[in-house]
Amino acid sequence: MTKAFKLLALSQLVANLADLSFRVLIIANIYLISDSLVSTSLVPILMGGASFATTFLVPLVSKYLPLNKIMFYTQAAKTFSLAFLTVSLYFWPRLPLLFIYLVVTLISLLDGFEQPITVTLMTHYETDLARGDSVLTVCSESVAVIGWGVGGALFASLGIHGALLVTLCFFALATFLTSRLPRVVVIKDSSETTCQTLFKGGRLLYQRTVLKILLGTLLLEIFSDTLWVSSIILVFVTEILHETEEYWGYANMTYSLGIVIGGLVVFKFSKKINKHKVFSIVMSLILAIVMLFLILKVPHSAVFLLGSLLFGSVSQLKEIPEAVLIQESVTKDQLVDVDAVFEMISVISFSILLFIMSWITESFGIKMAFNLAMLSLLVEAGIVFKYREKLK
Repeated sequence: MTKAFKLLALSQLVANLADLSFRVLIIANIYLISDSLVSTSLVPILMGGASFATTFLVPLVSKYLPLNKIMFYTQAAKTFSLAFLTVSLYFWPRLPLLFIYLVVTLISLLDGFEQPITVTLMTHYETDLARGDSVLTVCSESVAVIGWGVGGALFASLGIHGALLVTLCFFALATFLTSRLPRVVVIKDSSETTCQTLFKGGRLLYQRTVLKILLGTLLLEIFSDTLWVSSIILVFVTEILHETEEYWGYANMTYSLGIVIGGLVVFKFSKKINKHKVFSIVMSLILAIVMLFLILKVPHSAVFLLGSLLFGSVSQLKEIPEAVLIQESVTKDQLVDVDAVFEMISVISFSILLFIMSWITESFGIKMAFNLAMLSLLVEAGIVFKYREKLK
């Protein structure tokens, strides 16, 4: 790995930890201030909506600024915004919720640039794309495993002011690290209008057969992945396994831990997986179906935890090769446009498909949801196998 990529990975590890800690602290503080579940629930909604809106603007902003500068400016702006909120809460502990919501929205708007820019920078800094994607996955999911605990521990031990100061240090460190990233400029057609630039990723998606195939598999994959959303899997834990909410927390943790393990496996065998991407995708889908089948047919607490761990692990043998296929199907200068489109489609489709899966679970039971998830993965495996020559 290059020095530039190591710096990128470290900056994202710190930035992700800072973002998750900030989310935990804001949710906890708003709940204490308002004692309202509705007011608290607005936080993740605002964060997701604002981040999605900004992703649409990534192709346009990258036309005028180097990618590394976008990362630095947005991270710096997030740091100053959090500093402003921290000082404000110190002098006015019971700030109006509207003010807190506005700062949260601003930080989330800036956060929307991160994912597509990070992926594009990785392709410029690292030649082994499978290894690069696996490292970014491990960094992201490692934070998911420990981040909620870190944020909760900070809030419990230091209170909102002390915890925000520590989180602010994380933000400042991430800002410093991104300031050291090497310069990367995306070459754009100067004759393009603003509208053409914004919708360039969509045009490329329509024109490239490989991208359309991968979009289809992504939608099927998202539908099956909604099964692992906490609120849905809680139904299986309580109704089938007859376990408590504490066990439910362990189940969520083992799934994220499995993703970390899967990322490390891809990192270790990146050359072989990169050479046999289609085989890796199909085999991971088959293994995922087997895991779901065992969990459903052997409703035992230990089997479920093991299945969650393995399901998370094998998912990376599929998702990382798919990410590499997307990155290899376009030029480095086009990737920021395409990745922004995939990110937006992922967010929209996840929300819609999660609603559908929730309705299915409520109307027909959790077992039907499992069966449909397995069917979705089977169809995805069939599509990948059918178009294996185009995906090589």
